[in-house]
Amino acid sequence: MAYDVPMADAQKGLNEEGGCSVDWSWLAGERVHSVTNGLDSLIVTFESGLVFTVRALLWQGKPFISFDPHAASGR
Repeated sequence: MAYDVPMADAQKGLNEEGGCSVDWSWLAGERVHSVTNGLDSLIVTFESGLVFTVRALLWQGKPFISFDPHAASGR
């Protein structure tokens, strides 16, 4: 899977199967400083100071994964 290819439809954010798509290209060049985890989260801190959090949650009773931030901050 290529992680440096922008999403085909940035408005919808869905892949061909109708699931969520994420454009990871904004993380290119980042270097991992540390990683910590909990029961429902994974926190990656990059050398640049960016903190990227992945959480396993429920939405309308169904599991999903959230990303914070989910896109570049514009810095």
